[in-house]
Amino acid sequence: MDINETQKIKPKIHDLSAFKQVMESRSHPLDMVREAISNMLAPEVGAREVTLQHYSHPEFNASFIFKDDGIGMTYTGDAEKPGRLDRFIGLAFSKSAGLGGDYWGWKGLGSKLMLNCSKLVIESWTGLSIDMVYKIEIFNPRLSLLSDPPCEPVYELTQRRNNSIDRKGTKIEVFGYDGGKYNYSFEELKRYLYLNTAIGLTKKMDNLPQVNLKVNSQQEILNIGFNFITEQKDSWRTIVIKTPLVKSEKVKNEDGKEVNVEVVLKGGFTLDTGLFGLSPKRYNTGLRLSIKGIPYFQLPLYDYKGNKFNQYKDLCSFIVECDALEPKLNMDRSNISNQHGDDIIVKTFRRLTVKCFDEFAESDDYKNFEQKRKNEDEKSKADAVRERQLALSDKDQEYVCIEEDCEIRVLHRVPNAEHDTLALFWKLESLKILPFEKFITLEHTNQAGIDIIASYQIDEQSTINQFVSIEFEFAFSNFIKHGHNPKQTSMIICWYIDKPKDLQKINEYFFRYNINGLSIPVYEIRSFPVIKIKRYNEIDL
Repeated sequence: MDINETQKIKPKIHDLSAFKQVMESRSHPLDMVREAISNMLAPEVGAREVTLQHYSHPEFNASFIFKDDGIGMTYTGDAEKPGRLDRFIGLAFSKSAGLGGDYWGWKGLGSKLMLNCSKLVIESWTGLSIDMVYKIEIFNPRLSLLSDPPCEPVYELTQRRNNSIDRKGTKIEVFGYDGGKYNYSFEELKRYLYLNTAIGLTKKMDNLPQVNLKVNSQQEILNIGFNFITEQKDSWRTIVIKTPLVKSEKVKNEDGKEVNVEVVLKGGFTLDTGLFGLSPKRYNTGLRLSIKGIPYFQLPLYDYKGNKFNQYKDLCSFIVECDALEPKLNMDRSNISNQHGDDIIVKTFRRLTVKCFDEFAESDDYKNFEQKRKNEDEKSKADAVRERQLALSDKDQEYVCIEEDCEIRVLHRVPNAEHDTLALFWKLESLKILPFEKFITLEHTNQAGIDIIASYQIDEQSTINQFVSIEFEFAFSNFIKHGHNPKQTSMIICWYIDKPKDLQKINEYFFRYNINGLSIPVYEIRSFPVIKIKRYNEIDL
């Protein structure tokens, strides 16, 4: 092939449906970024500086540029002796296929996520004068591969001699990624990088490059490393695993080969979540799985923490490392394949993780926390009781009273909720001073549905209504807000009627709610003839 000559080339696989499956199997749109970062930061690449840029292209909209100054890529066109560029555009050139690969390149599928774009351009040079500068352009890969059936996109390879302005390394431009439909903010992208990629590395590695993140006009040099919860001096409210907890066990995989399953638990939990920016909305709580230092995804904490560790997920930020799970990741490396199946390595991983949490829960630090948390809870409860006591003794606090033998008898504070309304009503019932000839509460439930079942008789001339359904509300309008079915309601009793215009008034305390041909009795407790409302400074308690 002559220098500067352009020719049509094809990836070394004809099963285009495999490319389509890779593109469609991703769990998060930014999984493509995770794989690009893994490629650039791999020790084998030897980059000293890498750049991730996200911007809105005038033609393609949401686009990415990835640049590194590493060893570059060569192209051989020989499936038996593939260069790095062959591996990049082909499928199954990976360690899992029995070939050599980079530290994080087990399946060799990650770069295929970049095909979910309108145009992909790769430029690379090793920096050696004897090697060519390669440029591959892939046209309409998203449109072609996601069609049914998938079509082969156009690949064009250009190679030329290097010149004085060339710099070693690789540059990848992803134009119109994922249809160009979403432009990420700087903070969105940064958060994803630290929680899901090698930028949030959970273990120490030497000779890591400088990482530059640029989103439109905003840019920042990112410090590599996971943002672990840190111990707080003179505070018991944050507990961390000071020395990583390690459990290991040797098992035989499905091929009969011995595998060492080693689990390492790091992190901690805190009551002061704001100090560390912990929030379920930021997806940075709970337990994350890290393989070879990359915190790939969240695991369901309650399936892995055992029974001894008893803290809420949203207070926690734990990392569990297990490199033996690398071959067990699904296609896009965003979950464990057959996570709840019979795979011996996966089952061993879960069991060892539980053991790590059990050991943590049995530590002196954790036990001291539990005791101090209990003491604080008891103090908070005592404070809450004192606040209620002070409120009840406020001079303007109102009470529901009745008059007996020319004396005022206090029944209850003026209700401010449904449970107060019920408590007051039952006191009136027990004193037999309700404005009914008879009233007997037979059952009460706080579950969904009508509040009580009762029997009642309005006056001596009325029939007895047996086993009827009665709904209690603090204010009448709550009956409508709560969406109760009028057909299932024989009576409504409330503390007060806030919308009397919606009702037909019969007397001072008795109304009717007419709706859809029904006429439901409504009683307002505060207007019962026996009720008197007094302030605290007017009564003797």
